[in-house]
Amino acid sequence: MVMATAVKSADQFVEELWSYANEVPMAEHPWFKGIIEHRWTREQIVLGELQHYLRVRTNIIHWGYIMINAAQERLTDILSTVMENFMEEVGGKHTHADIMYQFLEEAGISRDEADQAEPAPGTGAAIEVINGICLHRSALEGMAAISFVESQHGGSEGVAAAVYRALRDFYGFSERAVETYSIHADQDVGHGGRQIEAIRRHATDAELQERVRRAVKLGVTAYTLEWDGHVQAMTGLREFWSGVAPIHLSLPAVRLPVPGDMGAASPEQADRTQRPNERRRSQ
Repeated sequence: MVMATAVKSADQFVEELWSYANEVPMAEHPWFKGIIEHRWTREQIVLGELQHYLRVRTNIIHWGYIMINAAQERLTDILSTVMENFMEEVGGKHTHADIMYQFLEEAGISRDEADQAEPAPGTGAAIEVINGICLHRSALEGMAAISFVESQHGGSEGVAAAVYRALRDFYGFSERAVETYSIHADQDVGHGGRQIEAIRRHATDAELQERVRRAVKLGVTAYTLEWDGHVQAMTGLREFWSGVAPIHLSLPAVRLPVPGDMGAASPEQADRTQRPNERRRSQ
């Protein structure tokens, strides 16, 4: 059981959750910013997209976990929302992983080579964290961990649309190669919006809000690790982006004794000593 703070209104709570996502905004991450500002080479981008492919292959796993949890918890509205995402992921002639591979195929990488590629440290950590959240936590928590990333990705002014334009117009990749970013620009804004609406409806008590709060923090960290993995594969450096703002953690106060006063009693010890004396005086 987590320690819960006072319950917030839906608007206040969603605003707070966005503040955590904005500590590590997608558009400011060196992976995306480097593409949008034309700093990476074509070869580097292919290596980064290979890491993207390795993570996207596992989407069906974490969406499957959320669907199972939603069914077990009888949350039919969340199940319906997640099923839309699941069918867009694997429905139709090509899955999202198939479409992701089109980029690698244009670079001369076979499907077997792509599947056997080693995840960078950030990529591997992201896969394990995202799958772990969605497996071991409630459907709402799993969905919340993903929502605020998808909302940043989609839309005409989102990160996917900006990357799509840079890859096609500046770097010269074909429309087929960059199709994944065109799709995400269209779909992810709807995904993220529907998921955040579900948070508004369901996270209405202090304990559940705290669980969702922690899931969102962990989720945005996991995806940041993935993007770190893109850059690690390109540069060969084990570096992790620190974001644009300090992290916010709920922690206890540290009450170390003052140096030179190591024999002083702690507040708890003093309280235990004082109480018997008070009882004797009262007798």
